[in-house]
Amino acid sequence: MRFKKILAMLAALVVLGAGAVADATTMLLLTREQLVERSEVVARVRVGKAVTGESEDRRAIVTRTEIQVTQLLKGKAPERLVIQQIGGSHNGKTQKILGDAALRPGEDAVVFLRRDDKGTAYLTALSLSVYHVDATGMARRELSGATLMRREGDKLEPTPVAEEPEPVEKLMTDIVRIAGGK
Repeated sequence: MRFKKILAMLAALVVLGAGAVADATTMLLLTREQLVERSEVVARVRVGKAVTGESEDRRAIVTRTEIQVTQLLKGKAPERLVIQQIGGSHNGKTQKILGDAALRPGEDAVVFLRRDDKGTAYLTALSLSVYHVDATGMARRELSGATLMRREGDKLEPTPVAEEPEPVEKLMTDIVRIAGGK
């Protein structure tokens, strides 16, 4: 009888431990070229207010964040638009997608967006889609909560990523060049 109790406790610890390991979203690391190619719109923006509520189908909590386009780098977009992300807190419930970008009101950022068939704007690839620009004009992505994978032949291999901040002007010039601009 004692052996069964110990075995049951070990099984419970394994199950609980398995849940604790899942602290990240696994996603394919995209090159800047791939990110520009997959995005309908790329722009430097000023982040406005966010409102959290239910998705149209009431299956998820979503956050809708207003942004003001300050410089369009690829595609066409109005001066103001709304980005929708899964997650947030609403009516006492919270949902979160680890590895998604956090947009903060008032912040300066470069964002990569796509639209669905209804015209709703989304980040192209979670946290890979936002370069946060600091007061000194340096741009960097916050990739915590993401396990990044690189394709090696027909396999996916985990890849550590340590990106250095870069001047936002250099970043934007590179995006415009990749997008086929000047």
